[in-house]
Amino acid sequence: MISLNEFRGAQCDVRLTLKTQNQTLIRQAMEGAGLTRWEAEVLPRVVDDIFFQGGSHRPCKDGQVRYQCVDITAGPGRKLSECPLVSTTLSVIEVEHDREVLREHGAVALRQSKVMRITEEAREQGGVLTQEDLGVLLCCDERTIRRDIKALRAKGIHVPTRGYVQDIGPTLSHKGLAIRHWLDGKEPVAVARAINHSLSAVERYLEDFKRVALLVMKGLDEVAIARAANLSPALVKTYQTMYQEAKERPAYAYRFTELAQLIAGEPADSASDGKKGAL
Repeated sequence: MISLNEFRGAQCDVRLTLKTQNQTLIRQAMEGAGLTRWEAEVLPRVVDDIFFQGGSHRPCKDGQVRYQCVDITAGPGRKLSECPLVSTTLSVIEVEHDREVLREHGAVALRQSKVMRITEEAREQGGVLTQEDLGVLLCCDERTIRRDIKALRAKGIHVPTRGYVQDIGPTLSHKGLAIRHWLDGKEPVAVARAINHSLSAVERYLEDFKRVALLVMKGLDEVAIARAANLSPALVKTYQTMYQEAKERPAYAYRFTELAQLIAGEPADSASDGKKGAL
């Protein structure tokens, strides 16, 4: 039996979701162009992929902010006053993802999820955030941020803040750790639970990894993969490395069997053209 609090929480989720830019586009596509809901729900991602593939002039969506942070090439030992800066777009709020994490894992997990998300976004755009930056963006003090980073590192999740961005070693970003859990046999629900993330986010990470793996198997280089998959070069490089390591391990072979079958099953005419197709 559903409690009153659970019912109210579900209703709140619906109301917040209806106020996002994506839902506005979906609603107008259904009402103005006569699209079905299924067709309209695909539209926001298609528009984003076609018109806004990265770039410093990419417009902010709801919940995103522009933020100047230290260029990743500056190195941890350089004085801040001497460091070049880079402008980044950070997703401080992602309504659907954040509500799911809050409901399933609580407020502390939500803050840690935001720490993972915006530090990784900054890194993929060529910047690094400091603990002070994170405190400003997430409206908390630096001690809280340090506790969150320590807790995440204890789980094997690398948080690429300035001073630690070169300390990748055996640790991984939250996206990389999600892939590692999946390779080890966990399904998306279990992966989401293990890293305190939303199921939708985990499924997105897995689809991106599979797309990169498939394109690597087809012989595309890093630049072509980034363009075809609409992912940052930094993330493509991470997924490439993980794929190359994983394919050498027999225990992971079953995860790539389906991708290999997709390539083997391509129509003969496309193979004869000698062209490498994207997903």
